[in-house]
Amino acid sequence: MASVVDSHIFKDIFGTAAMRNLWSDEARTAYYLEWEVALAKVQAKLNIIPQEACDEIVAKAKLENINFDKLKQQTELIGYPVLGVVQQIVSICRDGLGEWCHWGATTQDVTDSATVMAIRDSFDIIEADLDHIMGSIAQLAEDHRLTPMAGRSNLQQAVPISFGFKMARLLATLQRHKERIGEIRKRALTLEFGGAAGTLATLDDSVALKCQAELARELGLAQPEIAWHTERDRIVEVGAFLAMLCGTLSKNATDIKLMMQTEVGEVSEPYIPHRGSSSTMPNKFNPISCVYIHALAATVRQHSAALMDAMVEDHERSTGPWEIGKLLSFV
Repeated sequence: MASVVDSHIFKDIFGTAAMRNLWSDEARTAYYLEWEVALAKVQAKLNIIPQEACDEIVAKAKLENINFDKLKQQTELIGYPVLGVVQQIVSICRDGLGEWCHWGATTQDVTDSATVMAIRDSFDIIEADLDHIMGSIAQLAEDHRLTPMAGRSNLQQAVPISFGFKMARLLATLQRHKERIGEIRKRALTLEFGGAAGTLATLDDSVALKCQAELARELGLAQPEIAWHTERDRIVEVGAFLAMLCGTLSKNATDIKLMMQTEVGEVSEPYIPHRGSSSTMPNKFNPISCVYIHALAATVRQHSAALMDAMVEDHERSTGPWEIGKLLSFV
């Protein structure tokens, strides 16, 4: 087992199939192929590459044509999978037309853009989950607006509040997080396409920025104001947001754990036979969901801090700090 994410036993406790699929080798490679196809279409439209080459690249740049065992070997040799993907496309295109694939681009253009596309699709899942959670919390706030309980300060009973009030505070916080997603989308969902050092030097001045703009439009991403290969604030902001969101969920889980104590007994997790059972004490009903939420949130905060380290990159293309982000997408 590489991690709990890959564990047959633990994977659905620590994640979901939908999110795992978005960050799988297959999905990542599909994003690479989508990027290369979009580039070929745009460059053919702008007469940068022959239309015949575009048609051949579009026809052959498909996931079913990628040999993943070979890609593994290529990646271990090269260090990155993008060139291996391009090499496989080139090898199956007729008459050398595949040589036009990846024209004017660099590996990090594809890698960063694919990460952004995965973030975009991940945000769709997160927003849907948030809507579901917020709907449930809103109902609890309404149903228990007059249900009295003790407000607590320094773990001591303070003054009376209602459980609905407590839920309304959580709802307001999650609403702010949902607003943050919309704000982050505007900055983070941005194309990377700058070529070797970010200047688009391979393309003619008369068409370079037009190609970039059309590629962004084709992929449904924003056009960057300038290359951002070693300016990692977009990715780091996403990580910081996820740490904040998980922090809020962990705070709520902590409150529920405390409110589930035998001496308090104000709330409980949903009862399912054997849920939260003890191997020693049959009288126990452990707050097991809260326990895992707390553990996951701590891990996300640590990963967010690691992403901050990836901001300290050298010059226009770095010696590797950006790989921290790639590593964290697997754990």
